[in-house]
Amino acid sequence: MDIKIRLQADDFFNAYRVLSEHNTASFEEMQRSGGKPRLSGKAFGSFPTMSPSVVCLAFAVELYIKDLHFVLNGKAPRGHNILRLYEKLPENVKHDVYAHKSINQNPFVARGNALSVRRFSKDYTAYDGFIDQLTAISNGFEKWRYSHESTALQYEEWFALIFIEAVKSIADIARIRSLA
Repeated sequence: MDIKIRLQADDFFNAYRVLSEHNTASFEEMQRSGGKPRLSGKAFGSFPTMSPSVVCLAFAVELYIKDLHFVLNGKAPRGHNILRLYEKLPENVKHDVYAHKSINQNPFVARGNALSVRRFSKDYTAYDGFIDQLTAISNGFEKWRYSHESTALQYEEWFALIFIEAVKSIADIARIRSLA
């Protein structure tokens, strides 16, 4: 079975990790120096790289879910919208992703969008919160590539990370089953 999509997803996820570590170190350095970035003759200096790290993470999410599609039916759908890619999965697979311990045991998933009127409805479920979180990261790759066009952007990195964990796990299980 072809694993090119998975390998590229891993590449972008690893790039996110490197950039994320750089961001953490940059912010720590700025705190130590009273909020001023250290100018450096080095190639990267110590300025944070927030947009590129989010772009890499968001693209990794997209590729991991496309890899899951590929493992299940031999082709990956087109498009960048994470919610739409998730909705194209078979019902049992969507259930498996949601039931994965990284998501199902995370109390923050059920919160969903704090500003959503639906959230205060008695019919609002933990799954609705999950879908709200998925919606919040759905267009991250497109939005953050062009962050200069927006005045304010938000990306739920923590949710993207637990979603990746669940999707990778389900894809790995499906890949093993297909080899049996």
